[in-house]
Amino acid sequence: MDPVSTPGPARRAPAATRRPRPERRRRPERSRSQASSLTERRRWTDLTLVAVLSLVGTILFIPPFASPTGAVVAAVGVCLGVATGVVTARMRLSALPTLAVTGALHVLLAPWILPDVGGGLEAVRTVLAATITVWRDALTLPLPLTAFPGMTVLPWLTGLATGVVATRAAGAGRVHLAGLTVLAQATVAIAWGGQSSVAPTVIGVVLTIGVLALWAMAAQRGRRDRVAEVLEDADAGVRTDVRRSVLRSATLLTVTGLVVALALPVAPHARTVLRDLFEPPLDLTEYATPLSLVRTLETDLASTPLMRLTGLPEGARIRLAALDSYDGLSARVGQNAEGAARFQRIGRNTPLAPGADTGQATSVGIALEGYTFPWVPTVSDTLSISAQGPRSTVISESLYYDTFSSTGIATAGLTEGDRLTAQVSVPPVLSETQLAGLEIAEVSLGPVQDVPASVEALATTLAGAESTPLGQIRALQQALRTGYYSDGTKSPSEPGHGAARLASMVEADALVGDDEQYAVLMMLMCRSLGIPARVVMGFEPATDGRAEDVTGEDVSAWVEVAFDTAGWVAFDVTPERDQVPQQQTTQKVSNPEPQVLQPPLPLQDPAELPPTYEDDPQEERDDDTGVVPMVLLVALGVIAALAAPVALILALKALRRRRRRGRAGVDRALGAWEEVVDRATDLGRSAPAGATRREAALALSPSFPTADLPRFGRAVDAQVFGSGEPASYAVDRIWESVDAIVPAMAADRSLVRRAAARLSVRSLIRSAGRRPRRQPKSRSSPRRTHP
Repeated sequence: MDPVSTPGPARRAPAATRRPRPERRRRPERSRSQASSLTERRRWTDLTLVAVLSLVGTILFIPPFASPTGAVVAAVGVCLGVATGVVTARMRLSALPTLAVTGALHVLLAPWILPDVGGGLEAVRTVLAATITVWRDALTLPLPLTAFPGMTVLPWLTGLATGVVATRAAGAGRVHLAGLTVLAQATVAIAWGGQSSVAPTVIGVVLTIGVLALWAMAAQRGRRDRVAEVLEDADAGVRTDVRRSVLRSATLLTVTGLVVALALPVAPHARTVLRDLFEPPLDLTEYATPLSLVRTLETDLASTPLMRLTGLPEGARIRLAALDSYDGLSARVGQNAEGAARFQRIGRNTPLAPGADTGQATSVGIALEGYTFPWVPTVSDTLSISAQGPRSTVISESLYYDTFSSTGIATAGLTEGDRLTAQVSVPPVLSETQLAGLEIAEVSLGPVQDVPASVEALATTLAGAESTPLGQIRALQQALRTGYYSDGTKSPSEPGHGAARLASMVEADALVGDDEQYAVLMMLMCRSLGIPARVVMGFEPATDGRAEDVTGEDVSAWVEVAFDTAGWVAFDVTPERDQVPQQQTTQKVSNPEPQVLQPPLPLQDPAELPPTYEDDPQEERDDDTGVVPMVLLVALGVIAALAAPVALILALKALRRRRRRGRAGVDRALGAWEEVVDRATDLGRSAPAGATRREAALALSPSFPTADLPRFGRAVDAQVFGSGEPASYAVDRIWESVDAIVPAMAADRSLVRRAAARLSVRSLIRSAGRRPRRQPKSRSSPRRTHP
């Protein structure tokens, strides 16, 4: 019998021809307990280092809160996160259960641990809301964040997440992920902070060396294990190599630390943080200029109680807004150099006058009565503002302040019953001698445009030969105060302070106006002479003799000029209110003539009646024709909005069909099958996952009895598994079958079901998730392709 075909055990080669196996040296193996103990010690070492580095990173949360509050809260979060990571690792919980445990701890403990969320159910609501909104609010609110409730959720969540993720990563041996998590915590603290920092050199060096040391230890362990496995002897050269590697790593870390320590002090101190990329969300164009309220207050609300004051220092005034910009139509609050509003959200403890002496602060209470405007009454210099009353939360959440102009605005509006408390510091009044020794300050004010030429000419004329800025200011002030006061009730005086109104005021025989016109005129004349001036609108409570009760009669406007070391100094430019214009009335002397019988008047032609101006039907038709296109455009817009999604879905399906039909060879045949499967998906029937085309056709066939899907599946398989590339006419026949099968699949459905299938996005989602088939290099061997 042929030995090749003889069954039995395989024959072994002669002993002489066999190569002797080398003897393997068996290294002494540690016991399982010793290996486990070593691994446990390594993990605890990594975990301890990660926890220490995370706690060091919490120091970076001090600047955003201007106190240790942020760092303490973040440190508590890190400690709780480390404990959670250790416990969940011991319980062998996966990522999703660990996330659930962490979320439960956040909701249950944060309302009791965080110091700025309140208490009870309100604290729970604050924590839940801040979990989502704190990432945005911390970037749009001014620093320090301690002025706003719920801001400690930011360091708390960051520390908690860092502790959990870093602990689980270190326990699983993923020290690189643990180190990156520690650096991510530091990045969040810096990005959500400000320009200031705490010990950047020390913290930067510690974090850099710590993370690199963590990674170096992991790399060293892996290298040692690999060398020991190759040598199969833990003592054969491994210890020497380990000592050399440790020495190299220590040297590298030392050099890196020195480079970081030397580079940080010489690095640019200004850094870009995320809050620099966000603009304050306040649009002043939505609010009318405060000066437009002057005429209403001094006439319609002259005797209406607006607010009641308590604790107002003697001689202090109530400010509503300081306006340093003019565009030819109105005076407005200026903007910063980038063209954005200077207003920022403020809280209860937000400093409003940086550098002011808080030791001389006075508390002023403002109880609003008939005042219903958004501009917040303040006192210069206001150090802080807080709201009380039933709407205190609404006002606090909508309160904005511009420290440059000392102007506040509540976007939610103010109304009767609201109460405000302001901590103020009234600057001293300077004498004429003191002012004469000061220079004009250089400040950046808003633009002044479209000033009438007559206003600039009057400023030059009134200033005359005065060479000092104070002398020019006094000359302009004296000239304006010799004019006449009129609020339009007893003598003609138009409201407003646009360019046309000021030009007519200057070009008249005498100056006539009220606080609105005189203050703006003074500001524009000063600005034309290069003097930094702005208009301030507010109230002078002592005007009507009652300093505690403010009425519309107390409204006032004045001008402030910036001086070095003294700040903004007020100048009154409006004439006294009893200085009204003279009424020039000419009375005709009565000298009656004796009554004489006059002859009858001659007959005259009938007087022509004035034409009657009735509504022209043609004009009404013209007006109607103007309304009809608007209604038509709105209707077309609504129809287009409703039809856009439908058109988009149909266009995507048509484009998909065209792309499939435009393929070549096997892919074109496969596209035909995909078109049928997508049609079934839109009709609510999906092919079984992992099934072949024939299996899928058999599974879908009962749902579509009018379409012979098994036969179609066999036809597609014939082209896919045939030898060589399929003929183009054969693939064309398959696509002709698709054109007949696709409508037949929905033949037994209702019209509504067919329309819903046409607009269904199921197949689009399914197609988006399908991986494209790569074209094989040859068709030498058939392949089985799944749908």
